[in-house]
Amino acid sequence: MGSKTQKKWLPALFFSLSGIIFGTSLYLIATSTTTATAQTPATVASAVDALPYPDAPRVTMTLKRDIRQRLGKLDIIYRGVKNRNLQLDVYILDLDPQYAYRRTIALSEASEGFRVGGVRLELLSARDSRAKIIWNRKG
Repeated sequence: MGSKTQKKWLPALFFSLSGIIFGTSLYLIATSTTTATAQTPATVASAVDALPYPDAPRVTMTLKRDIRQRLGKLDIIYRGVKNRNLQLDVYILDLDPQYAYRRTIALSEASEGFRVGGVRLELLSARDSRAKIIWNRKG
């Protein structure tokens, strides 16, 4: 009789520890917050000190792939060239700074000039790793 009562604590300990581990796991899963996309650092190209000619109406810039760059009231992330189309993610800071508007622009149209979020841009050259653009600050 003594051996049966001694071994009853082993299953009780096993199920108690299993319950604690399971409950803790559920709590951590339910309360954890994960970001949907990784935040990319913003480089401020429109800062007056950063531009070589702060009053110049047209500024030539290089957009590097997957790096967030600021142009006035926009943040732009260059996503490369795909099927002869320029891929951009545009963040309109006044409207919704957390939401990226995906823009696909034909290279022929981009070289003639295009407008994104009220900013006039003109494509000079585009590679998969970077694009060189002209930012028309006055129009």
